[in-house]
Amino acid sequence: MAKEKIGEVIKSNKPPSIFKLFLRELRYDYFALVSSIILLGLLLAIFIGAPIINARFDVMWATPQPGLLPVSPEASGTIFGLDHLGRDQFNLLFVAARNSLYIAFGVTFFSFILGLAVGVISGFYGGRVDNILMRITDTWSMVPFLMIVIVLFVIFGRTITLFVFFLTIFTWMGRARLLRAASLSQRQLDYISASKTLGTRNIVIIFREMLPNLVDVVVANFVLTMSMNIGIETGLTMLGFGLGWDFPSLGTMMQNAISTTLLVHFPWTWAPALVLSVVLMLCVNFVGNALQRVADPRQRFA
Repeated sequence: MAKEKIGEVIKSNKPPSIFKLFLRELRYDYFALVSSIILLGLLLAIFIGAPIINARFDVMWATPQPGLLPVSPEASGTIFGLDHLGRDQFNLLFVAARNSLYIAFGVTFFSFILGLAVGVISGFYGGRVDNILMRITDTWSMVPFLMIVIVLFVIFGRTITLFVFFLTIFTWMGRARLLRAASLSQRQLDYISASKTLGTRNIVIIFREMLPNLVDVVVANFVLTMSMNIGIETGLTMLGFGLGWDFPSLGTMMQNAISTTLLVHFPWTWAPALVLSVVLMLCVNFVGNALQRVADPRQRFA
């Protein structure tokens, strides 16, 4: 009987999960609540609709057809009209959004892996290791990465793999600093000192004890960084320094806005991609802000 009561006390004192804290935040933050619903609906539509649409219409790649002009929605009988290659803009939007999200997720994921490794090792060991890794991070962060990335694209070509690789190696520094600061604060806590006293190996302490306590920080910053990377992909590609015109993404669809003729007379070729990219980034930002409050008890509404 006593054991059952002790178990109930331990269970009642167990801190709520990230998901429960996030749901609690949504009760007080209507922007985050609406953004979560919209984002979930968009993601389901994009990732379910894109494979079906591409299998039926093959809009991933297209052959250039010089001299053709976009066709309006009224003339084509479609929702967003046709582009200059004869592709249905509505169908193309699903595939383009999926590709942009894939790229943004890939850059975010790999930059976090690199930043996590540098930040946690630096924060856990401190001293000379911390000094060396942080000086490397500071030096690398001063490099004008957009200029270099544009030059690298011109030299090596504009493929998805290279796009993700180049952006990853130039965007991990902020994550490294954030996770170093979080690791330094964890390093001072009693459970780390106790594990070291018991002779637990450092690698075990990092993976089994420290990293689980950094999940809140990682998840919140991951979502916010995802929004930033959507904007980077869209911006670079729109300006002609990202993916090629023949590979659909939100950025390639928005390239039409650079041409004055298309900008003024054919708005259906770029406006849907612009609206969708803005909605995606805003929704991800509001959700990320809610997760950031979950990670920091001082900012929570509840």
